[in-house]
Amino acid sequence: MAETSTVQVNGIILSYREWTGEGKTVICLPSFAAHKGSFERLGAALSPDYRVIAIDLRGRGDSDKPEEGYGFAYHVSDILMLTKQLGIDKFSIVGHSFGATVGTYLASIRPSLVEAIVLLEGGADPTERVLKAIRPTLNHLESPYPSMAAYLKAMRAMPFYGRQWGEMLEAYLREDVYLIEDGCVQPKASAQSLHKDLDLHFLYSMCLHFPALSCPALFVRADEGLTDADHGHIFTDAETDAIVKWIPKGRRLDVSRVNHFTMLLNDDAPIIQPVRAFLDEVYSA
Repeated sequence: MAETSTVQVNGIILSYREWTGEGKTVICLPSFAAHKGSFERLGAALSPDYRVIAIDLRGRGDSDKPEEGYGFAYHVSDILMLTKQLGIDKFSIVGHSFGATVGTYLASIRPSLVEAIVLLEGGADPTERVLKAIRPTLNHLESPYPSMAAYLKAMRAMPFYGRQWGEMLEAYLREDVYLIEDGCVQPKASAQSLHKDLDLHFLYSMCLHFPALSCPALFVRADEGLTDADHGHIFTDAETDAIVKWIPKGRRLDVSRVNHFTMLLNDDAPIIQPVRAFLDEVYSA
């Protein structure tokens, strides 16, 4: 059973969800505008053999949304403060999209802390193609929706959600908004915060961090695109190969029947078994 808690770090409140376990700790970092609930299925599957903690990064979910303090250094500082307060010395990382990039930065500058990392279509510099896919997804954060039904209808109209709509995805989206007055709902992520993170992304060249990853790394690519099953991939086949070659202990896994946004939210949960197998292999070595 998962429990949601908060911790104060660097002058702000971070919200996190923990699935208790007796084994090693796995820190889960959501994608760009996502919240900790995206790891609901994975966290439940890994515990009780692993202690799993999914974090709402600053500016997202139920965590504070300060006007300033964005970029990888701030996010990494928040994570390190959280792990220190929770008594965690070493951990693995499972990061999705932007969360994978934050995880890459953390693992490259604090290699003694990170025992393994799973990169779910993330960790690399955004291309112009990726930016065109990301920026429209921020538009829905600006204004409230008249009802939960209207919000879900709008989300279902997005091709990457509509093609794979299911119980897990709907539950995640219901947790993605605040209920405000008159039955309206407002997305939790701050558009202002996300735009600042996106702008600061270009001050870094994440490919330079890949060779500094000393831990085993699994890069997971979704077989389906965003536009349709065959078009709109976040990472091309060639880009994925190039990323994995940069990582000293990197390996690649392609997962079918999911796209970038549904990797963690598909009812069939195809990533659970390979992620679990990877972590089990790392810790049994």
